[in-house]
Amino acid sequence: MKKNLRGKFGVAIATFGLLSTIAVSAAGASATLNGDLTFAASDGAAGLNPAMGGSSFDEPFFNSAIPVFMTLAAKASGNNAPSSMSLYSPTGSSSGKKGAIGGTYAVGASDVPMGTVVNSTNLDASLLTGTNAATTLNSYVQVPVVLGGIGMMYNLPSLKKKFGKYPVVLTSSLLASVYNGAITKWNNPAICKRNPKIVNVTKNKKGKIIRKSCALPNIPIVPVYRADGSGTTFIFMDYLNQTQGANFKNLSTKAEVYPSTSFNQGQVPSNALGGQKNSGVAADVEQTVGAIGYVEYSYILLQHTLPAALIVNAKGQNVALSQSSVAADAAAFAASPPTESKTGVVSNFSVVNGKNSGDYPIAGYSWAIVRQDWNGLTVGGVSGLNAEKLVAKFLDWSVQGGANGGQTVARQQGYVPLPSYVTALAQQQVATMTYNGQPLGLS
Repeated sequence: MKKNLRGKFGVAIATFGLLSTIAVSAAGASATLNGDLTFAASDGAAGLNPAMGGSSFDEPFFNSAIPVFMTLAAKASGNNAPSSMSLYSPTGSSSGKKGAIGGTYAVGASDVPMGTVVNSTNLDASLLTGTNAATTLNSYVQVPVVLGGIGMMYNLPSLKKKFGKYPVVLTSSLLASVYNGAITKWNNPAICKRNPKIVNVTKNKKGKIIRKSCALPNIPIVPVYRADGSGTTFIFMDYLNQTQGANFKNLSTKAEVYPSTSFNQGQVPSNALGGQKNSGVAADVEQTVGAIGYVEYSYILLQHTLPAALIVNAKGQNVALSQSSVAADAAAFAASPPTESKTGVVSNFSVVNGKNSGDYPIAGYSWAIVRQDWNGLTVGGVSGLNAEKLVAKFLDWSVQGGANGGQTVARQQGYVPLPSYVTALAQQQVATMTYNGQPLGLS
């Protein structure tokens, strides 16, 4: 297994102690789509190393799940188990799609499903030309693998000592105004009004309060956004679109595609910073006083250096980002779960701005993208039926709940275990994978 080195601001992979918490049972020996971890010598899994990469939203999950998968498979199958799977490359959602189509990745990942249409425009039109099987959407299987929240991470050290227990509260309107340049200072009256507890109090000699003033600092807000093609950007912009619509759009561009995976909408202020991947945005916020940026929860949870703002949800509640509040948001959409059509288009995948009490409104699923049939192909450095079986088993295990399923890893990395109906969709998707038109023999 290749090492995956991280810099000062990279995300730590919290697998220490995890292996001992996941039990392997004899039930894992079943050859059905239930997280099967068994491999025979004839599967040749020990020598296979499929490349995976894409969405940085998914990095904490995949780079914790891969070694756990190999360890559990080794307990179930000994030397027949896969032993050389490299870690996941967090190259961004757009690169994940390109890698899946170009054959660079056996598994590409994106937080916005491939083939999504916005304002009558296919976001992947330049990739899905339909000129051959590789560029035709229904040649791919898209599997929901994680559910996570996006936090608004901010850097205001002047508040830490006196007001540390009062996270900054923001609304979608304030966020839109920050990212389009309408609000430029942290002590803007609209932000101060939303944060009545962050105030300086002046008293006279008798102890009577004679003046209250906003304690938010009089410094520039530095919005940080994703400079690369990003599914995390799509989720954040989808939230702004659902809540603010035209208030955030650049109205001078009538043909704009909004939301999108590229942050080119609105009037991004001149002092804004563009970061590469979730880790780059987190690093920029860490290094810049006055900065705010949108990052997947794991990048806040695992670093524990900067806070995330409370977001006012559709019920008017100030809600903190947590696994329970993201789960509540996703549950608000249970009546219309994600589906994939015969043409490969995924519908109902957006779960931003749930209308129930306790919902954290900036959340979304992320999707693994794989070729449906590998006959005659080399995909992500591997080829053949055995390679496709290994990838299918890994994905199937990844979406499983229970003591020895991949969603246990997801939960420990700050994600929310997939709802049962989404797990069912994921299993159905994996089950459609074929080799030369024939089922893989996993069910």
